[in-house]
Amino acid sequence: MSSPDTISKEASITQLFGEVDRFARQEEYDKTLRSLEKILRFNPEDHDAIKCKSVSLIRLEKYQIALELLTQHLPENQVAFLKAYCLYRLNLWDEVLKLTQKYKLNENEKLGLLNLEAQSAYRIENFLNSLDIYHDILEKLDKKDDAYDDALTNVNAVKSAFLFNGGQLNGKYKIVDITTKYELAYNSACGRIGQGDLKQGEKLLNIAQDLCHKSLSQEKYSEREIEHELAPILVQLGYVYQLQGRLNEAIDIYKRVMKTNSADLVVLVIASNNLVAASKDNSEFDFTRKLRTTSPKILETRLFRNQRQSIAFNEALLLLYNHKYSACQDAVRKLLSLYPENDDLFILLAAIPYLQKAPTKAIQDLEDYARSHPNSLPIHFALIQLQLSQFNISGSLAALEAYLASLKDEKDRYQPALVGILVWLYEQSGLFEESAKILENASSFSKKSFQSVQSSSILKHAASFKLRTRRFLEAAQDYEELVKANPQDPQAFAGLITAYSYYDILLAEKYRNSLKVFDRSSSFDIEFLEKTIPGVKNTYKKADAHSELSGKLTKKKRKRKPLLPKTLDANVLPDPERWLPKRERSTYKVKGKRKQNLMKGSQGTAIVGGGFGGTGSANIAGKSPLKLSSELPPATPTPPIETSVKAKTGTGGSDKSKKKKKKGGKW
Repeated sequence: MSSPDTISKEASITQLFGEVDRFARQEEYDKTLRSLEKILRFNPEDHDAIKCKSVSLIRLEKYQIALELLTQHLPENQVAFLKAYCLYRLNLWDEVLKLTQKYKLNENEKLGLLNLEAQSAYRIENFLNSLDIYHDILEKLDKKDDAYDDALTNVNAVKSAFLFNGGQLNGKYKIVDITTKYELAYNSACGRIGQGDLKQGEKLLNIAQDLCHKSLSQEKYSEREIEHELAPILVQLGYVYQLQGRLNEAIDIYKRVMKTNSADLVVLVIASNNLVAASKDNSEFDFTRKLRTTSPKILETRLFRNQRQSIAFNEALLLLYNHKYSACQDAVRKLLSLYPENDDLFILLAAIPYLQKAPTKAIQDLEDYARSHPNSLPIHFALIQLQLSQFNISGSLAALEAYLASLKDEKDRYQPALVGILVWLYEQSGLFEESAKILENASSFSKKSFQSVQSSSILKHAASFKLRTRRFLEAAQDYEELVKANPQDPQAFAGLITAYSYYDILLAEKYRNSLKVFDRSSSFDIEFLEKTIPGVKNTYKKADAHSELSGKLTKKKRKRKPLLPKTLDANVLPDPERWLPKRERSTYKVKGKRKQNLMKGSQGTAIVGGGFGGTGSANIAGKSPLKLSSELPPATPTPPIETSVKAKTGTGGSDKSKKKKKKGGKW
């Protein structure tokens, strides 16, 4: 028989478990923990109490304490899901995957463990593995169950993340637009944006925005909570506007989200980063920098690798724009240790000496980077562009040839864009034979690989090049192939006629009749096309006064005949000094008593010569007199021309300070 103490103890434990159940239903987990502590005083090894305590700690987001409790007191196979969940919330995703692989055959916790395994694979960016697991989960769930919609939402999130990270979906996991809930519509929109379908993505985002506001309002959510849910949808919509070039609309959305205090931290960081990229305003990025310094761990775990890389790269780029070259260099070096595959970082490093007016150093750095990354297209093309900016054609040609030599696949080597640049560089270097050779090789390769579009493009370039280098017979042969391949190609016909015209006029006349005659009765506005010829300024075109395009009638200005003096003699040259005042002309003669005073001067001066034409202008002693000469002066920089030469006394005083001499007075 049980003793009264035992009965009392069991009754107390039963009562305490009743309190635990009541507090748990009321979500008062602090009180739940207090009741569980009392139970564990009676029996420290009560597995039910320990398990309930760990769940309460998880509800209070005390994951580390819950994990330690589960590890110390309960067998792992009995609490695999709870332990895996704690590891997931502690961002130990690799540990979660090990645990789920070990116990996922447990039927009681199989579905929960599969969800944790799929989410962990998603967080470590193993998207295809995550998709496979979610596909198995969907097959086990009923489509009418809410859990099915939650799993479907996660599936679309994984698909969109995979597309944003450069992946390609197969037919099994194709994007399907679902708009029954705003979460599904939002993730479907992200998938479309990842595929590059911006219009459909914008449409789905607007649907998600309306559904979110409507559904949450019906569920009596507060405006602050609604803004919190709307923030990621709005930022994604701003991103779509930014990609479409609608920068003002994107900037307005980003600023609107950043003004709300309820938005998630990650959403705010992305909004501020995109705002700087759209508005080119450096001050806005201070907000992002503050957020990153206050919560670095949260951003490290919740942002994907490419997102973290983009934000860090923008920070370094802003340092470069603000001329903080040393800080920029340190930031880029740090990023290279984290993202060594990012070629843009090497270009950013080379931009530092270039902006410091040291292009030679920038070219040397890029050449070093190109040697260590021989297959890098961005680095080689940055080097080519920099060499061309310094008018170094041979250096650009050497860089392009080095890159092409590193390509093992001929398909990559004979891309039309690369062939076109190489031919242009050969022409600029005067290597016309090399240009013809590369065009022939590219043309023959495209024919072998059965790439009709690429073949015709390269063949057109080859024929055009031969026309320019006056190889008319060879050009005609290439154009004949183009005409046979596509008899409706007017460009090929025109080139063929041009080539024939240089050595066989009869053939040129024969094919001339095959050209399509332009139909003047068509809807083309000939006059408008003539006025909008590329490269021709509008000022060179005469406006038709009777045309609607000319606008209002403009009055022609009459040219007035110049007014000439009545006494003008056309046979006599006009006086070249007619525009000078009379006192400054060489023929001017002073009248009266003032003429005698001109021979006088202040004490201590010596008058030399007569200056200009004997006008009496004095040269101060020590200066040579001015001489008139019919010879031109040497080509030296000329000072501003003065219309008169004034003599100054040795004292350097101004004329205004001199006292005038009164009549009959003394000096």
